[in-house]
Amino acid sequence: MDWFYLPLEVSSSFIRDTRAIVTYKFILNENYRLRDQIGKVKSDAAFNEELLRENQRLKKLVSFKEQFQSKAVCARVIAREPGNWSRGVLLNKGANDRINIGDFVLAESALAGRVIEVSARTAKVILINDPESSVAAFIQRSREEGLVSGTLLGGVIMRYLEKDSDCMPGDAVMVSRLDQAAPFPVLIGAIKEVKEEPQGLAKYCVVTPAADLRRIEEVLVVGSRQIP
Repeated sequence: MDWFYLPLEVSSSFIRDTRAIVTYKFILNENYRLRDQIGKVKSDAAFNEELLRENQRLKKLVSFKEQFQSKAVCARVIAREPGNWSRGVLLNKGANDRINIGDFVLAESALAGRVIEVSARTAKVILINDPESSVAAFIQRSREEGLVSGTLLGGVIMRYLEKDSDCMPGDAVMVSRLDQAAPFPVLIGAIKEVKEEPQGLAKYCVVTPAADLRRIEEVLVVGSRQIP
């Protein structure tokens, strides 16, 4: 009897093993297919999230643009300065879009920089934390005037304040009325620290920019001073 059933057992075992292999391959292929599908869903979700965020930023930018009676151009950052000391960005709009040297560049409703070079289709912007950048500014609470400029380490400071200056951390720093080209009133940032110059004859302030200069993506380029 054992010899009679042996071929049947071998045959059944072969069939079971074959079915197991086929099932395994099916499950493995299905697993790969589901992984690809999940990856595509995640990719689509990330893409849609990015579109949503970009749409929100652009809506805010367009809303801010409506405050200015002068020409104002929405532009996108397409490149950044590769140097260690220079801090600038390149925009995808230029002279063809009525952008000129000296125009102010705003991001997140705050001052980000100024146009220093223009071609037909692009514009180069020097950011306010560049050592070569400077803009007349005032402290909103005390109305004291000074000059905001960048530092070699990428910071922003406000200089030329009197020794007895009434300034303190948290004070808002704005673009000054003295700059006739400035889109007044525009926020620059807030005072982080108040320090004395080495000679002890004046004060200067460390300023935290209101715009995140490391993550600028869309900007508003404003050509001349207008009061909203």
